Amino acid sequence: MTKFVLFFYWLLGRRRFWQYYTNVTWSTCAECLKLHGRIAPDPARFPQRRDGCPREILPFSVWQLPEYKEKARRMRELAQAELERRRLFARAVEVLERDPEEALSLFDRAGGIELYLPEVERLAEEKREFFLSNPQLKRRLGEIFLKRWSEKFGKPRYEVWPERMRIEREKWGERRIRELFLQV
Repeated sequence: MTKFVLFFYWLLGRRRFWQYYTNVTWSTCAECLKLHGRIAPDPARFPQRRDGCPREILPFSVWQLPEYKEKARRMRELAQAELERRRLFARAVEVLERDPEEALSLFDRAGGIELYLPEVERLAEEKREFFLSNPQLKRRLGEIFLKRWSEKFGKPRYEVWPERMRIEREKWGERRIRELFLQV
């Protein structure tokens, strides 16, 4: 974006733009994820969401538009990755009983993007009977979840956490996954 374009915005009276932020997690609705990172000249251009998702619409100077466009690109990539992770995880749950090998592959791919313990706990509960009759599959799935859980804390998103907190959270999750999938 050239300085001329920025100056043109400024001459037209445009002093600020607005950017939509939401928390990218397993519980954020798809509509909010689709808005994450979007930039608008007026905050009223964003829909008024009443879905309980945490969100903020924050202003920034017209002169910062190039940096915020790059930031928006990264934010949209993160949100798109979360939507893809959900698709993979849901598909894995859907095919688990029909095609366990495909399901394991899908769970692994979804976990490579991100792994959320509430979803893992829900899966263990919903498929309890199936896992009781398929202990080897349950163990293999637990091993996939353990691997992906451990990997998650090396990602840049988690590197900013205080080290002790990150280690405690990682160990807590590992214990919980073992309880759910690896204990007989």
